[in-house]
Amino acid sequence: MAALSLMTIVSVVIGRIFQSVPAQFQTTLPIGEYAAVALLAFFGFKSIKDAWALPDKVNGDLQESSESGELAEAEELVKEKASLKITSPLAILWKSFSLVFFAEWGDRSMLATIALGAAQVC
Repeated sequence: MAALSLMTIVSVVIGRIFQSVPAQFQTTLPIGEYAAVALLAFFGFKSIKDAWALPDKVNGDLQESSESGELAEAEELVKEKASLKITSPLAILWKSFSLVFFAEWGDRSMLATIALGAAQVC
């Protein structure tokens, strides 16, 4: 929860910085709105393209064999790393925090939070 909270705070701060652009750099064109529409269209079309690219049931058997190979490889890696257990609670918390924080970095929700932070007028 701390990682997500920090990511939200960072996103809002970035949005507020974008909002406070000096007047001499602002134009009469609503560039922010155009950028928001362009990003929305881009991510929408990208999501649709990714959905179309998903394999059909016909290719499912071929993929299952490669996935089972990946699963076996992952299980071997876990067994190798099991001997190197993390015993410190602080180390476990740090690994969890950093995993969530960096996984969310650049995510669409972060970009949406930046846009919301920039749209808020005090």
